[in-house]
Amino acid sequence: MLTPESAAAYQQETVAQIDLADAVAQGTRDAFERLRNVHAYGVLCYEIYTLVNDHALLVIEQALRDRFIDFHDGSCTFVGRDGRENTIAIGGYEDVSKAARRFSPARRYRLRVGCGPATVEFNGMLDGLRKWARAAGLLRGQRNRHIEQLLAKLRNSVAHPSSTHLLTPVDCAMTLRDLAEFINQLWGVPTPGGRLYPAPAERDVLFIGWNANGRMTLAPADHLTVDLVSLDDIEQCAIVRGFFNPGTRLEDPDLHYFNSRYENTRLPTEYLWGPGLPTEAAAWLTTTRPTRDSVDLLDQVFAIRHDGDRVYRPMKPGVVALLDPADQTGHWYLVQADFPQDAFVHIRQLLAAEPGCSQPGECTACPVEILDQGTVAELVGRGHLAPTSTALPPFFCLRDDIPSWQPAPQAPTARRRHVARATAAVLAPDNSA
Repeated sequence: MLTPESAAAYQQETVAQIDLADAVAQGTRDAFERLRNVHAYGVLCYEIYTLVNDHALLVIEQALRDRFIDFHDGSCTFVGRDGRENTIAIGGYEDVSKAARRFSPARRYRLRVGCGPATVEFNGMLDGLRKWARAAGLLRGQRNRHIEQLLAKLRNSVAHPSSTHLLTPVDCAMTLRDLAEFINQLWGVPTPGGRLYPAPAERDVLFIGWNANGRMTLAPADHLTVDLVSLDDIEQCAIVRGFFNPGTRLEDPDLHYFNSRYENTRLPTEYLWGPGLPTEAAAWLTTTRPTRDSVDLLDQVFAIRHDGDRVYRPMKPGVVALLDPADQTGHWYLVQADFPQDAFVHIRQLLAAEPGCSQPGECTACPVEILDQGTVAELVGRGHLAPTSTALPPFFCLRDDIPSWQPAPQAPTARRRHVARATAAVLAPDNSA
């Protein structure tokens, strides 16, 4: 059992390691430090954890306001529906609020995002700030889009309460960690090992061996060259880059479903060599000496094929560009998602004309965004499909209980025609200019 002294020390340690990036604005930094300092007194008054948790949700808007001022560097521009621009000098966020009321979305004005061509509806409040941060590319992750919306709803429930609640120290510490990740990401600093906005994670070079009976061996590839891998009953093997850290959050539980062309693993896994004999793999490793690399786990791009009555598992666009023409037929979707299964489920629901999944772009129901769609030739012509290597990986999979395709769901006929017309209208190029 913890003593009062050890309990106080433990609660301080849980938040002491949460730091903000050096670039974060001073006002946001001061607000966060106050929360971290007050958190320590929760051992004396349990309700303090709830107070700190709720106030942390209010700091989200302050961080967005401070980042807006930094990002726009003294001025912001509102564009009317006639294309006329109105540039406003801003010294503080009160100037932004006044301008947002004057040039509101109700009057058909949109905010220009920085110096670029992109514009966004902006009302100066939390929802407008969140949409602005997304449009500016300051926030990452498709699943995080929905989490950010939930955080905004929680913030509103704190600002306009209708009931009371009591939270634990664990709840409070997690909220502070999430707040720190959110703030750091706004200033372009992802969090190593983060829960929401992680920094690029290191992939190891791995050895995967298997036999016809389904026995499988996973190990760091360098163990093969120093005889630390038992090769009993291993008939075939492959070398990949992937995540194999037993007991950690970055252990990929789906490595045993690896497919050389389709994205069946939960985390990004890259084919390097194989299949072949372990002796051949050892020779290749000695000659080539592949090294670990780092990859972003968020906002991956997947290509999904719908051909006739089949919808195929996600592929990487670079693999699609190398396929034989016979395997490039059909209609292809380029989908941005954090996980391949998110992209696959969305396309199946889109084909079934599920409510909320019938529009291109960001889906309001699924954590995905459709970037483009069409035939392979059309996607290549628009620069969205390019090979990432010189040769197509040989096709093989470790297990055959995940087929490369599933029957395509069928929407009701009238609904399907409506979806097709709406999608074509949104994606059609604008030739009016």
